[in-house]
Amino acid sequence: MRTLQAILDLIRFRRPVGTFLLFVPALWGLLAAWNGRPPASMVLLFAAGAFLMRSAGCVINDILDRGFDRQVSRTRNRPLPSGRISLRAAWTVFLVLSLMAASLLVFLTPLTRWVAIAGFASTMVYPLMKRFMPLPQLFMGIPFGMTAPLMAWSEGRGSLSWPAFMIAFGGLFWATAYDLVYAIADKEDDILAGVRSGAVTFGDRLWIAFLLFGTSSSCFLWAAGLDLGLKEYYPWAVGLFLLFMVRQSWEIKKGLSPQRALSCFKGHVWIGLVVACGLWFERHLLV
Repeated sequence: MRTLQAILDLIRFRRPVGTFLLFVPALWGLLAAWNGRPPASMVLLFAAGAFLMRSAGCVINDILDRGFDRQVSRTRNRPLPSGRISLRAAWTVFLVLSLMAASLLVFLTPLTRWVAIAGFASTMVYPLMKRFMPLPQLFMGIPFGMTAPLMAWSEGRGSLSWPAFMIAFGGLFWATAYDLVYAIADKEDDILAGVRSGAVTFGDRLWIAFLLFGTSSSCFLWAAGLDLGLKEYYPWAVGLFLLFMVRQSWEIKKGLSPQRALSCFKGHVWIGLVVACGLWFERHLLV
């Protein structure tokens, strides 16, 4: 039972926010590619993929960062640094999750498989970025915000075209923005541990960086809707998305406690779903 509990903690089973944040851009791509009516089988497939890939990403992150995690108050009680699970067991969990995720590829087209493989590779490399990259959150946006909508569009349309890349860049910059908020919670520990982070790099100017990435995300999402002819409900959803970003940037400027930073981070699930609702309403409520 203790081993099972350690495995569930290792994959963040009781903290599903990351899975939702990975799935939301996929949902954007699915709704856009299938004109608001993606097959239920595709939605379930991408939801399962989001869970498996996020879980595998958490495991490889903890394996590679176990030394850093011992030095950070928020992470030192994770299964690996606390000794609740062995390194060998963690590698086994990672391989099982990776094989389960790979098994889903048989249901996808060849082009979508290649996009998925690229996303998997970026997921595995991401934990190393914080060792030398001053803004690792930008790289994190590749697997978390960019890959899934490209896969969804590829599966729905059979190719990768302009709207797909606009949604993907929207996801990339959105993921960068919300991970900057998340980084605030670890800022002081990251400084002591020597870990690179956007929160450390930008310092008091973090709110400007967040606003820049949030605004960029909004512009790319709006451009995708314009290309797709979405002119009624979807622009309002993107407008709310932008207002959300502006409001959070103001909160960051005033100063966020670690607890409030985590709360703001979780709020991105809901604003991401607002954009998805805009895509759905555009296709279902217009006569």
